[in-house]
Amino acid sequence: MKHLFLKLNKNFIFMMSLFILITAISSCKDDDDPIDPVVDLSTVVADFTAQVDADNSFTYNFTNNSVVNGITDTSFDSSWDFGGDGTSTEESPSHTFTAEGTYDVVLTVTASDGVVESSTETIVVTEPINLYAVITDLTSDDTGELRLGLDSIQTGRVTYTYRVAEGPNDMDIQDAFINVTGTSTSGKNSIVEVRLKDDANHEFREGASDATIAAADFPEGSANTWTTVEVSWNADGTNTPTYTVVIGGTTVITDAPSTTRDPNDADMVAEHLETTIDGAHNFQWKYNSTSNVSDGLYHVDDIVIYSSDSGSEVVVFEDNFQGRTVGYDLSPVVNMDSPYHENTFDAVVGQD
Repeated sequence: MKHLFLKLNKNFIFMMSLFILITAISSCKDDDDPIDPVVDLSTVVADFTAQVDADNSFTYNFTNNSVVNGITDTSFDSSWDFGGDGTSTEESPSHTFTAEGTYDVVLTVTASDGVVESSTETIVVTEPINLYAVITDLTSDDTGELRLGLDSIQTGRVTYTYRVAEGPNDMDIQDAFINVTGTSTSGKNSIVEVRLKDDANHEFREGASDATIAAADFPEGSANTWTTVEVSWNADGTNTPTYTVVIGGTTVITDAPSTTRDPNDADMVAEHLETTIDGAHNFQWKYNSTSNVSDGLYHVDDIVIYSSDSGSEVVVFEDNFQGRTVGYDLSPVVNMDSPYHENTFDAVVGQD
């Protein structure tokens, strides 16, 4: 019996010692350091689309379509490499490439949990295609014309570039015109109309007195050359307007008074004053005449019209003809979204 007691006592002591040892080992582990759970990482799909800008073939607009799934915080950071032509960290950037070429654009997406994925697309950048208005005259009862009507602008200016060229049948190049008028589009009531030549000095057609014609310093026109024209005017609501003409950087005339064909005809003078007193309202780019046809070409581009009526100069209209398709008819009778007047005729979009 004594031996049995001693045996049980030894077993008890052993069990108690084992319990104390396990407790001591357990107490060495920090209560704030639990066993790490299994963490589910996110799934990331890096994806984007690229669209060339309508106004500049060197510029691309990138849309980031990437997604993150599998975690609560699905936000991500974006890193773009434009084929060695620049970088960006915007989510959906625009980038203008510096030259023609082929670029491997890489989008790298980093999820909030650190998972990284990339997507690559090859972009082929080409020289910009220049679009412009092509005005011809294919009927014998009217001129070819691009016409724009706006609210009257008392003080303002219009700038544009033009080029004349032979048509496909090598017919002689005819005269091109820029006509700035008030409420009437009749030539006799023009603020000023300029005749643009291809092989001679330009000249006034309407709005100029004999003194203005004599004082004008017109440069010589040339075919197949883009040239800038600027016409500015100033009306005060009481007197006939004055105008200034600059062609190809040459100032033709400054602050010339607008006049009629016959300044001695009182009725004509009164009508001219009535229709021009509030400044420019209509702008006409015309080609050839009403009595014959021509397949010659009058190219018009980069039209900008400014108004200073508010006290500071602002752009009220501009058109570089980009974003349209070749052959687009600029008459609103054909295309309702055209901003031009319904009397626009034989004017379509061309390209270089």
